[in-house]
Amino acid sequence: MRQTALIVDGDSDSRHLLSSALAAAGIDSIHAAPGAAVWQQLDHAPDIIILDLSLPDGDGLDLLRQLRQTSDLPVLIHATGSDESQRITGIELGADDFLPKSCTMRELLARVRGLLRRTRRSAPTPRSEPRRLHFGEWTLDTATRQLTRPDNASPTLGGPGYALLLAFLEHPFEPLSREHLSRVLNREYMPYDRIIDVHVSQIRRALGQQADGSSFIRTLRSQGYVFVAEVASST
Repeated sequence: MRQTALIVDGDSDSRHLLSSALAAAGIDSIHAAPGAAVWQQLDHAPDIIILDLSLPDGDGLDLLRQLRQTSDLPVLIHATGSDESQRITGIELGADDFLPKSCTMRELLARVRGLLRRTRRSAPTPRSEPRRLHFGEWTLDTATRQLTRPDNASPTLGGPGYALLLAFLEHPFEPLSREHLSRVLNREYMPYDRIIDVHVSQIRRALGQQADGSSFIRTLRSQGYVFVAEVASST
């Protein structure tokens, strides 16, 4: 079954280039030039969103913030420039990846395929055995992908945040390298890519501190991260 990308970009040349590259890779595309058209196009159930940040009717980051209130679709920001603060802001608002428009189509297609693979892999299937993973006062339900605790706190993790937290909970007290965590997100590992660090920071903020005041996730200098709490599983 062919998958569909929603291209949100006000530049017709850019939309045409992306559509042609996706079609050659077997991926259909639909378009939204102004950001306001996104909501109508979502009715067509796209599998991924490729989002420019410079839109004729507003800021792409504002649109991303609104999207994340209602949709967990993977979002790849494809924008002019590569300012680090802009990249970090996009990831913090819920984007799954960020590529400048100066990237090659080959790299963009690799990132799109990776996000689509991760989405298919994380989607629940009839055979999957739902689990509840308990740590501290928190519970992660793998059936609903919700993180909760007795005071009804339920922070939104987004697709990447959920995938990384699940990886940590499945390997407590085991050091996980940034390269390993990149593979969890189906990303090509790049030593100076801070996207993994940004996602881990989001998870830390969502979880807060343990009873003794320490973080659930400890940084290992030049290595990666380790989850430092006991994890119990129930069905």
